[in-house]
Amino acid sequence: MPAGSALLVPGYRGTERQPILLAISKRLEAAGVATRRIALPASARPSGGYVAELAALRAARDELRADHPGPFALVGRSFGGRMCAFLAEREPPDALAIVGHPISPPGRPRPRDEAALAHISCRTLIVQGDRDELGPLDVLERIAKANARVEIHVLARAGHDLGSHEREAADVVARWLAAALA
Repeated sequence: MPAGSALLVPGYRGTERQPILLAISKRLEAAGVATRRIALPASARPSGGYVAELAALRAARDELRADHPGPFALVGRSFGGRMCAFLAEREPPDALAIVGHPISPPGRPRPRDEAALAHISCRTLIVQGDRDELGPLDVLERIAKANARVEIHVLARAGHDLGSHEREAADVVARWLAAALA
């Protein structure tokens, strides 16, 4: 029987075949965690209030949990991580992992994103590059300092695209989630 389950969500307009999701899924499955990868509804712009994206996320979560009762995690890359954080704030999973949180793009602060993380009540890991222009570490560190449930793993010399650091990110997330769901 699997040691929990995890729903993996790609970045904006990404597919369930996004390489980092495949890598995390493979590592989690090897650790005995059942996984499902999904793509969120794709359009030119996100839906108002993210209604369509959150509905798709809820439906996939409910289906996975019906198939695999037990500890459950949400895992999101970039925009997928934002959506997972919004859902986790309202309907907490057992664990949440976000890879490359675009919490504050240059000139576009996202107070709603900050509030969601500040109020998260589940164990949360954020894997973030120290050169991520969309998610400055100082914003995330301020939130983590105020919310003990949030921890940050910093990828040195990595930007938002992760590049050669993608493998390290997948390893960190899979190890952390396997332990968090055990």
